Amino acid sequence: MKITESKIWKRLNLIQKTQKSWFLTRIESSTINGIPDIYGCIDGSSFWLELKANEVKNCNLSKFQINWHIKHRQVGGKSFILNFHASQCALKLLEVHDSRAVHLIAEFPDAADVFDEKLILLIHRAARGAGK
Repeated sequence: MKITESKIWKRLNLIQKTQKSWFLTRIESSTINGIPDIYGCIDGSSFWLELKANEVKNCNLSKFQINWHIKHRQVGGKSFILNFHASQCALKLLEVHDSRAVHLIAEFPDAADVFDEKLILLIHRAARGAGK
């Protein structure tokens, strides 16, 4: 099965219906360049999440997306990239740093058989923040 950004969102949306403390909403914006795909709040902790499903080194983020993540992070916000790397069947949680480089926060290789469980773990990690 080919995993796409849309399929990741559909899985997250189904999972959130079973999690009373989760609020996730998909943002479709053509007016704000770079805004991430998902706004989330779990147990009072809010964050933004960009969904990707590719194998490109920087996840194929646009300059607008990189700038948005940097500015948001500089004022204390939490924003991450959730990428599915198909050839490794790996789910990765990444963060854009001021250097414009994308840094790995957490990774689950061979996640295909336990996809939903790994998604839940990564979403909780995003809600807590990178260093926690």
